[in-house]
Amino acid sequence: MSSTWSRQIAIAGVGESELGTVPGRDAMQLHADAAKRALEDCGLENTDIDGVLTSGTANRFDLMHSVMVAEYLGIQPRFTTSMQIGGATHIQMVMSAANAIHSGMAETVLVVSADSMRSFVGYEEWLSMVGGDTDVTEMMAKIGHAQFEQPYGPTLISTYALAATKHMHEYGTTAEQLAQVAVSIRKHASLHPGAQKREPLTIDDVLASKMISSPLTKDMCSIISDGGGGAIVVTSAERARDLGKAPVLLLGAGARSAREHVSLVDDLVCTAGRDAGRQAYEMAGLGPADMDFAEFYDCFSITPILFLEDFGFCGKGEGGAFVEGGERIEIGGEIPIVTHGGCHAHCHPGLPSGIFHIIEAVRQLRGEVGEQRQVEDARAGLMTGLGGHFSSHTALILGNE
Repeated sequence: MSSTWSRQIAIAGVGESELGTVPGRDAMQLHADAAKRALEDCGLENTDIDGVLTSGTANRFDLMHSVMVAEYLGIQPRFTTSMQIGGATHIQMVMSAANAIHSGMAETVLVVSADSMRSFVGYEEWLSMVGGDTDVTEMMAKIGHAQFEQPYGPTLISTYALAATKHMHEYGTTAEQLAQVAVSIRKHASLHPGAQKREPLTIDDVLASKMISSPLTKDMCSIISDGGGGAIVVTSAERARDLGKAPVLLLGAGARSAREHVSLVDDLVCTAGRDAGRQAYEMAGLGPADMDFAEFYDCFSITPILFLEDFGFCGKGEGGAFVEGGERIEIGGEIPIVTHGGCHAHCHPGLPSGIFHIIEAVRQLRGEVGEQRQVEDARAGLMTGLGGHFSSHTALILGNE
């Protein structure tokens, strides 16, 4: 093999558990449901898997989480670990799977992530750790540096509100433009039969929803789901061509971690995603103009605006104007974003939410999402991941053959 795995590694299968309201299914069962469907998607058995990578909020309480999941699935992997870098986790997991396959440490790796945040595992304990109520927009308390941040009561949401406020001050971005992001993402969710929030949404609706941390209203924030899980099967492109579905190739990837604490963030409106994107584009030999869609991690409505800028789709400060009206970021537009509804409307069961962005990209590139939601002639797409206070950033470019 060459020194890079670009175009030599592929995603062969993807699968999701039941999503949204999942009474009667704990996190381990949701892992199993998603894994079973991903294996069925590409025609493999659990005995064909020799690598297992896992993530989930329950990792905080379950030591050796990936070993436990592998045991539950009847797999004895030679390459396994658990990961947790927030919403950047799942792209990092796919990158690690590719590295393991490229180096010969594994042949076929199962990437799986699931949580049951209300019905079962870890939900009450997690809430007691972060503080707040059952609304995701009120859950993120007791976040930050114990000496320099916690005494002032910041929340994770307030970090993104600060970024939105600065972007508005620096570049004239408006609340209506932030609301447009939520409206366009909801429009895409309305075309997804499995999305949790499918009812129409207007800019006025978004602006009139409960103010959480100014200028972010409730509809500009992630929803919270009872539970759900996703799984991805990664193997060599050569092997994937012999399996049940056309392979989706890994073209490029990148990652960059910045600061864990918001008080140390250098610039709230210029993210380390720029570096992750630069790495991914260089590895793929492609640029922003080659992307047919972008599955931006959309924890709050400000992030797609920042990512349109930092991943090269428009200049710094132009993101607000770029999204205005929605035509350029919706299906059929210049760069459709978050085509499944994302964290805003599809499913957000905590940490696993990022894996659904990758699954959506795979299905877009296979042409499996239905005529209304399908990006026409999709050949390559960008996924981004984001964890913490703009702390961890990942980027992945996938393409079909």
